[in-house]
Amino acid sequence: MDSSLVVLLEDIKRKIDKSAINENKKEKYKKELENLIFKYRQLGVPNNHKETYESLLKKGRELMKDANINDKGKIEYYLRYCNAALYDFNENLKPLNRIVLSYMLTCILFFALSPQYFSYILPLIMIIPIYLGLKGVRNRSFNGLLYALSCIPMALLTSVAWLWNAFLASKNFGAYIEALSKQFNKSPETARNLIIIFVAMSFILLASSLYTLIMGIKYRKMFV
Repeated sequence: MDSSLVVLLEDIKRKIDKSAINENKKEKYKKELENLIFKYRQLGVPNNHKETYESLLKKGRELMKDANINDKGKIEYYLRYCNAALYDFNENLKPLNRIVLSYMLTCILFFALSPQYFSYILPLIMIIPIYLGLKGVRNRSFNGLLYALSCIPMALLTSVAWLWNAFLASKNFGAYIEALSKQFNKSPETARNLIIIFVAMSFILLASSLYTLIMGIKYRKMFV
């Protein structure tokens, strides 16, 4: 690729080495920059991503200014931006689509299953972080990813609650179905089918929650 970005990253590394940042952070940033320099040396930039490349150069030059090079927040943002751009240059955005779809499935199942054990208050409380998570993940925002992953524990708790209670009910399944049919004024067959459907949804919720968590952590560098 054009060596301009590689040269710029090397200059940033040297400037960080002379900065007033504490040594632990300094070593961390230098190691990350060495990794980026190695990757960008081997990379070609497709024509449809020239704008992203120019943006990397512009932001890097801004970071080189004395007023910015000692700002850890700005350094970390630029490093995230450089890492995320690699996915664009390599045309490797399929994991993002998988994360969005699995997160949406997790949210839908969470809203469907959580009221049974946690009332309607819990899904209402979670609406805002879930929305911010979905919006942020779509926009490849690192903060959005954190919002999304912060919702996963409640989804896991919901699925485990359903599966644990299903396990307990299985010890006397006939009596459990009979009690449900009387409580909701449904036939035993209908009650049985509903329980099977909800238990299946709980398994899917457990799987989608874990998948979203694993993918989010694995591809966290895709987010800025």
